[in-house]
Amino acid sequence: MAWYGIVRQCRPKLVVETGVDKGLGSLLLCSALKRNSEEGYPGEYVGTDINPRAGALFQPPYTQFGRIAYGDSIESLKKLNMPIDVLINDSDHSSDYEYREYQAIADRISPHCIIIGDNCSVTDKLMQFARDTDRDFLYFKDEPEHHWFPGTGVGFFFRKTGTSQQDRAAIVEIRRAG
Repeated sequence: MAWYGIVRQCRPKLVVETGVDKGLGSLLLCSALKRNSEEGYPGEYVGTDINPRAGALFQPPYTQFGRIAYGDSIESLKKLNMPIDVLINDSDHSSDYEYREYQAIADRISPHCIIIGDNCSVTDKLMQFARDTDRDFLYFKDEPEHHWFPGTGVGFFFRKTGTSQQDRAAIVEIRRAG
């Protein structure tokens, strides 16, 4: 739900998700883009996945707001030709591959780009990328009580202090959702 809230609040022109799997995230992100478009803030979704069968749930009417690029995520990211406003990193979870994805988009991130990394409980690559690009990094640890799943952590990459009012509002929403 945080993904949806971020896209609704930030009104991005381009949302990228690496690692589509069945396409539930695609639906959620495109649902937010659909609402934004209805309010006069159009945006586009690009998902990437190496599995040619990924995205089975990604169906009309949501497909009118984006597409899935099949093949190696790094190669797909290199082909993007507009600034990325929101990136959800959820593909290959090796630290080397994760950092190579960030490097592939380094010259394509918008000034107000937000990156959400779901691998931050395992690697420090999003934090490192934030440091390398002079951005801020927040980490949220999810530790459910009385549950078999031990929890995980999510990292957020965003522009340093001095952000716009719209970006500050999005950060407040992220903190509330965390």
